[in-house]
Amino acid sequence: MKYKVLALVSLFAAMSANASVIYDENGVGFVGKGDIQSLFDWNNSQLQENASLLEFRFITAGSVTWQCEWFTGPTQKRHVNSVSTHAVDTSAAIDPRKNSKGMITGFNLSGTVDGGEEAYGIGDCNGLGADKTLVEGSIVYEGDENPLLQVRYTSTGDWFDLPISQ
Repeated sequence: MKYKVLALVSLFAAMSANASVIYDENGVGFVGKGDIQSLFDWNNSQLQENASLLEFRFITAGSVTWQCEWFTGPTQKRHVNSVSTHAVDTSAAIDPRKNSKGMITGFNLSGTVDGGEEAYGIGDCNGLGADKTLVEGSIVYEGDENPLLQVRYTSTGDWFDLPISQ
């Protein structure tokens, strides 16, 4: 009986070691190599060989709207405009994490990569005009406000979800 319990504990520890996908709403976090290996059914040497061909992205469904304000002229007239973004689909900036032997042990997520001139970060009031600021409390989410991380192998492959593990 003692050996069965020990075997179950070892199995549980091995399974939980693979589950290391953590990121925040800004796209900063970490994906462990075990999650990628399990997803693509790769051994360690296949992961090391194919890591440079992996692509990561964040997606959300719905829209986000917020207001920006600025003041002009000698009377400091207040101006407000609304900015919105729909269905976020943006690349994730990654940096492979390596051990002292140069082997990839996972992928550090360092945020998102701008998709073009019209891409806005949530609450971003930059753009035309100066000194625009976010109107406090004006961010409104419709749909899913939490981004989902996805990964694919090569630019022609299918995207696979990488949900946050606890």
